[in-house]
Amino acid sequence: MNKQQPDLNRRSLLKALTVGGTATVALAATGISAAQATESNLGTKSANGYHETAHIRSYYNSLRS
Repeated sequence: MNKQQPDLNRRSLLKALTVGGTATVALAATGISAAQATESNLGTKSANGYHETAHIRSYYNSLRS
């Protein structure tokens, strides 16, 4: 019996789709993080440490229900 050679084109396509999807998610996550960091830094530049913001309050409220 002859061994069938693997289809490298199909494997390359699957690898490209996986890498492309991962890169897209990473870019989207980075963009969201940068926007949130910019928004929180605009309010008070001299404040250090913990401060409760709107998204933190909504998270706390979601834990109560």
